[in-house]
Amino acid sequence: MTNVLIVDDHKSFAEALELALRPALANDPGTPGGSPTFVRATSVAEGLRLVSGDGPFDLAVIDLILPDGDGTTVVREIKAQSPSMPVAVVSASEDLSEALAAGADEAIPKDTGFAEIVASLLRLLGITDQSGTQDT
Repeated sequence: MTNVLIVDDHKSFAEALELALRPALANDPGTPGGSPTFVRATSVAEGLRLVSGDGPFDLAVIDLILPDGDGTTVVREIKAQSPSMPVAVVSASEDLSEALAAGADEAIPKDTGFAEIVASLLRLLGITDQSGTQDT
């Protein structure tokens, strides 16, 4: 089973990302144990609490612009605790270089199509997307 942490204060974006990722992760023959699990946080504080207590996670997707601070705080904590965990920052922030400097494995603008975001996240997990999903 794949465990995914999503830290984003935009509920509709987080829900859409989960809906887009779920079938790709559930259909991956290399992911034994059934359906993927998604855990969501809407703030830096909640993200840090989940990283410290609810892990381990197989993938973390972090927004930079959160109501109580900068998502790079969460990225740095994840990488301090689990250096090999794939971390992707998906954000509307103008400057994504700070995410990479904090240790993110990938920084993706939020206005990227969902098919491309999902493909990037699957690549981080070492999964080839065979769904053929495309944005319209």
